[in-house]
Amino acid sequence: MTFPTLDDLRAACRDLPAGDEAAAAAALARQAVLTKPPGSLGRLEDLAVWLARWQGRPIPKLDRVSIVVFAGNHGVAARGVSAFPIDVTAQMVANYAAGGAGINRLAETAGATLRVVPLELDRPTADFTKAPAMETADFLAAVSAGYEAVSPDDDLFAVGEMGIGNTTAAAALCAALLGGGATRWVGRGTGVDEHGLARKRDAVEAGLVRHAKLVGDEDRVAAVEGVGEQQDA
Repeated sequence: MTFPTLDDLRAACRDLPAGDEAAAAAALARQAVLTKPPGSLGRLEDLAVWLARWQGRPIPKLDRVSIVVFAGNHGVAARGVSAFPIDVTAQMVANYAAGGAGINRLAETAGATLRVVPLELDRPTADFTKAPAMETADFLAAVSAGYEAVSPDDDLFAVGEMGIGNTTAAAALCAALLGGGATRWVGRGTGVDEHGLARKRDAVEAGLVRHAKLVGDEDRVAAVEGVGEQQDA
């Protein structure tokens, strides 16, 4: 499915399926008859009920698990907010393909398939301190790419993202949606020094000033377009 307009996307979001409460209740009841002390498996018990709710079966399964990592580049990286240049994003994508990253080992251990989806690495988002990070068409293209990456045959779909400058965009998006400013959300990311950390905070604050109308706004779509990244879409 693709989303030609924002109205199409919003309509799809309003029509999302609900979880199967009967399956969740059955999964919870089943735990009471298993040979184990109540609650002895801790968080695993909650996860089993959660899976039952969204898989629609009292006994969930994990026969087919997919991990998809979306990769994108960010115009704000030009402001020196990362310890590495944006060329490293493509190098990391190649490393994933060669099986050399930590996520490759985690996927192998979990028996999951891993796929990397590069999102127009040669076309970074705009520097959100100067303009909206994405035009609507680019945002919708990224959403559609994410939608198409999901297989209805998966028992569990796990999503990740990477790209030089990604934690700067993530910090700006969190600050816009949840408040708290740059100081609350900006960290060292790839391991920037004090000067890099200051540049990163300055970039986020500049983005929040430029897109002030997004701060505290309930329109999540506008926030992602303004200061987010393709992977967020």
